[in-house]
Amino acid sequence: MNRLWVPAVLILLLGVPFFLHAKDYKVVTFKTVNAGKVNFPHDPHLKKLGNNCTQCHNALYTIGRQNPPVTMAEMEKGKSCGACHNTVKAFGLPECTRCHITREVPIQIPDFGTITFSHAFHLTRFQCWDCHNGLFIAGPGNPHVSMADMEGGLSCGGCHDGRIAFSVKGDCVKCHVVKDIAFSADALFKHTVHLGLGYGCRDCHSQHFIAGPNSKRYTMLDMETGKSCGACHEGKTAFNVTGDCQRCHGGNREITYKAAAAYFPHVFHTKIFICADCHSGIFTGGPTSRRYTMAEMEQDRSCGACHDGNIAFGVTANCDRCHRQTKELELAVQPIGTVPFSHKVHTSLFTCGDCHNKVFVTGSQARRFTMKEMEKGKSCGACHDDRTAFTVKANCSRCHPVRDIPYVLDAWFGHNRHLQMYTCTDCHNAFFVAGPGNKRRTMVEMEKDQSCGACHDGYIAFSVAGDCNRCHKSTKELVIKTRGAGPTPFSHKVHVALFTCGDCHNRIFPTGVAAKRFTMADMEAGKSCGACHDAKTAFTVRANCARCHPIKEIQMQPSGATFSHKLHTGLYRCNECHDRLFNPGAGNRRVSMAAMEKKQESCGACHNDKTAFSVTGSCLRCHPILKAISYELQSKSVGDAFFSHKVHLGRGYTCADCHYAIIKTGDERRSFTMSEMGQGQSCGYCHGALMAFSVRDQNACNRCHKD
Repeated sequence: MNRLWVPAVLILLLGVPFFLHAKDYKVVTFKTVNAGKVNFPHDPHLKKLGNNCTQCHNALYTIGRQNPPVTMAEMEKGKSCGACHNTVKAFGLPECTRCHITREVPIQIPDFGTITFSHAFHLTRFQCWDCHNGLFIAGPGNPHVSMADMEGGLSCGGCHDGRIAFSVKGDCVKCHVVKDIAFSADALFKHTVHLGLGYGCRDCHSQHFIAGPNSKRYTMLDMETGKSCGACHEGKTAFNVTGDCQRCHGGNREITYKAAAAYFPHVFHTKIFICADCHSGIFTGGPTSRRYTMAEMEQDRSCGACHDGNIAFGVTANCDRCHRQTKELELAVQPIGTVPFSHKVHTSLFTCGDCHNKVFVTGSQARRFTMKEMEKGKSCGACHDDRTAFTVKANCSRCHPVRDIPYVLDAWFGHNRHLQMYTCTDCHNAFFVAGPGNKRRTMVEMEKDQSCGACHDGYIAFSVAGDCNRCHKSTKELVIKTRGAGPTPFSHKVHVALFTCGDCHNRIFPTGVAAKRFTMADMEAGKSCGACHDAKTAFTVRANCARCHPIKEIQMQPSGATFSHKLHTGLYRCNECHDRLFNPGAGNRRVSMAAMEKKQESCGACHNDKTAFSVTGSCLRCHPILKAISYELQSKSVGDAFFSHKVHLGRGYTCADCHYAIIKTGDERRSFTMSEMGQGQSCGYCHGALMAFSVRDQNACNRCHKD
């Protein structure tokens, strides 16, 4: 029984690699020299052979190395695929397409475009070897063959000679697809019409037309000299290109001129005239056409050749007969911004001819006029003279839109309010240049009669030196970045409830670019905030620091120490520490415990066991959080060491038992070796005697060193 199991298992195990190996190569692709790529699928072959890989490997194909290429001639003698594909075991080699994939082949032809060769169609009539490789090399390496070469029997001409198949000398459309070609100006060339009249492709190609991407477009003038269509359409062979335009140009469309909202109706004009009346003497159609101004039309150019008031209505009036609509204009006027002009309003009162082109020249001839020129009767001033319509010398806001202008610090200027008392020229441009080029003035400059200060001087109008709230709609809460004391808030809301703006601005505090910062020493001398905060009008700047300068509890990193401003300001004044001992803000520097102890720097100036408890003891009074310390060791033979403050304090030890006699802190702290500890230094001071386990005890290593 056991003897039968061993061979069975062995056969099963030997069979497994064959199945797995075959599945790794489902489809193998062979690159042939002249016949493209051939795919060999393992799955159908394994199914046919009952999954017996040894039928081919390694008798026909050696696994694991590059097999030499085998030609079709060699296969026909039984090598490689030919061992089975002999019409007995499997289909014969002549059935080429069973292995060689064929497809529709697009052929790029210079000066003509692309034609498609259909393998599917030809294989219904011929065999692959009828063409390959005698006429065509399979694959992309075939040279281009001209029609003349084909007529000599090369390439397609090997069969298409008029005997085996239709001749390449005619029947062009059997291979070359022709279509109707659309040109600009709604012209259409119909191949089917011309071929139906008995013309051959050679009658035009490539003598008159180069087909394909290199083809060239010709103008009507070129055609009139015998080029392109004009070679036949000269009035003898076929109708003339100088007339009968609509026979090629199928649609005479309405032409819209977007810039002027004008249109030209072809349909209307062709009922009265023929195309040649305008083309090409007056209008050159197509891409070479050009646009004409109204001034040029008035000189009989373009539409003006007929629209002169004699043959047809003149171009100097009746604008709405061509211009379907007028548009609302926005004129960019320097330096006062944008000025709207409403055609709708004016055309309800006047005709187009009242202004164009006598008063206003349109198009490229148009020009801009200054207000002074208008006051002399030019442009808008021709009507706006206070007789026909309101004068341009006043009523500025009727054309020039005005608005309330917001400034910084929530200030605003009300145009409408000022226009009730003044005219625009009272301010513009003597004091204010309208538009983006205007310059901003400071309050200090205004107090010197510049800008608003020219009137707001306390005589003509209220002074800029007071009544701030008449222009500044609101005040804002300020945060002042002070050097050495951090951000300091200033509340306008609190102060305006007690004082007026003029109490401070600009006598005590200049605003804007003229504003300056003052030191606490300056304030103590009566400047800036110190003008009021003198212990008489308001609390003094010499004390009560926390009323302006916000204080907070400070966490020292990485020592975990906490400094309580609240506790200290209950006992001391701010200037007892700042700036002699501490420079507040980002510029403050950290001081080591050693510097506090020895040099009495920083906290050590008071915490010396005289003024306050010493920095050399009572560590927990400042360091409320004592964290475990990890010592990362360079040697990887042992784990890193951990020291727990919590454990040691729980055993009854105080901070002073270790610091500073045994363990130095801060920048004086250093690392000790196990050898030094064995001699009683650092941890070895206790962990070497009867007080705690010894650093020499190798069985106790894992009590400090953690993996």
